[in-house]
Amino acid sequence: RKGRAMAIPVEIADFTSSKVVLIGRKTFHVGPLLVPGIAAAAAYAVNDQMGSVIAFTVPKEGTIVEVRFYDLDDEGLDKELWLFRSSVVLAADNAAFSLTDAGIMEVEAVFLISTWRDAVNAQVGLTANTPASYRAPAGVLYGALKTLGTDNITAGSEPRISLVVET
Repeated sequence: RKGRAMAIPVEIADFTSSKVVLIGRKTFHVGPLLVPGIAAAAAYAVNDQMGSVIAFTVPKEGTIVEVRFYDLDDEGLDKELWLFRSSVVLAADNAAFSLTDAGIMEVEAVFLISTWRDAVNAQVGLTANTPASYRAPAGVLYGALKTLGTDNITAGSEPRISLVVET
């Protein structure tokens, strides 16, 4: 699914003339994407890798202003989203999260998802440490999801994740 752009116009008055200059920023919503590789009825331990590499198609540079984690299983357990400039080798799903030295050198940003909004049967987790600027020369950021809790994913309730990006 491709991101949607929305311009946020800003007027700047030029006090040396009668001109008003319009400067626009664009906001892109990337996702929500299914976190790939999570097995149905998976049970995770603290600090486990959840799923496999997530590929986010993004503008080549921008600022991530929010990460949203869609917890369809309704557990509300904190996560980290690690973003990389290129695809990296990850631990297997449901194994301890770990990166190689080469992988750590590709880190573009790490987000803590720790603010939860409960909707009775599901929750949305939001990031606590945004915004973060990035560069993605190929127009793709690669993500890895690490749980900080003991998730038990119900079949059919696999999580989704999205980015809100400004350029």
